[in-house]
Amino acid sequence: MGTFQALLDRLSTAPPSTYCQAFFLLAAAPIVALQFLPQDARSALADYGARRRHGVDSSLLGRVTAAGQLPHSYFWHFYLLSVGLSAFWAWQYFVRGSVLFLVADRQASLSGERSGDPGRVVLTWFMMAAQGGRRLYECFRVVKPGRTPMWFVHWALGLGFYSFMSVSVWVEASGGILESWQAPAVAVSWTWTSTFTLVLFLAAWLKQYECHAYLASLKKYTFPDKGMFKYIVCPHYTCECVIYLAISIMAAPPGKTFNVSVLCGLGLVLANLGSTAQGTKHWYAAKFGAEKVASKWSIIPGVL
Repeated sequence: MGTFQALLDRLSTAPPSTYCQAFFLLAAAPIVALQFLPQDARSALADYGARRRHGVDSSLLGRVTAAGQLPHSYFWHFYLLSVGLSAFWAWQYFVRGSVLFLVADRQASLSGERSGDPGRVVLTWFMMAAQGGRRLYECFRVVKPGRTPMWFVHWALGLGFYSFMSVSVWVEASGGILESWQAPAVAVSWTWTSTFTLVLFLAAWLKQYECHAYLASLKKYTFPDKGMFKYIVCPHYTCECVIYLAISIMAAPPGKTFNVSVLCGLGLVLANLGSTAQGTKHWYAAKFGAEKVASKWSIIPGVL
């Protein structure tokens, strides 16, 4: 009882950024743990879309995951939520809204961090909105709609990720946000780092669209082998990781290289997409032959 009370006391004095970081890390932990389970159990819990086993799975895990299946096409819910929350927090900033004030004031008072650059926060909002907006567009105009299922847990995890990420991109600059409300204007403090980071983001953003468009142009279950797919099984996942790495750098508070909250979100992205990329590689090997993917990295060249 004492330990539980101590945990509650600690949470009551934790800044909002701690809650964001905790969600990402706690969500990533079971995904990493899945990699140590037998293949059948891992597939039942993690596979979705085309990789999900067809037919009736009579195992206990198969019966559990069969209950609560949603269409894989529901991914568009994630991006609608992301765009909506980006717009909401940006609107709260420009109208000096009470919701943002409550979160920012708590963060500023409990974290003891130096004030962030509100101009870069606004730019980060646009980066998140651009990513969510492009992915939402792709769901309806680029990606071929399918009827393959996903477990509702994947859907809920995606909604949670974009909800916490929408706060993570600005919460560590809360002091600067509050201070900027007393200033007449907001401008981005351009440095070589911010310029390079924006270029990196745009390059990954465009390349990911190119990858998705290429996959959508293929006939169903055709092996992709053009462009970045010559070297990486899932380069669109690689681009996703680079996008969040760039956002983490752009949203970094003064004196820090990264925004830790966004970086924890990147950890969840890497755990989830890394696992999915490995599963895709195995699926390609089984369907098209191991030699097709033997020389390819799953997601991060030189690492995974």
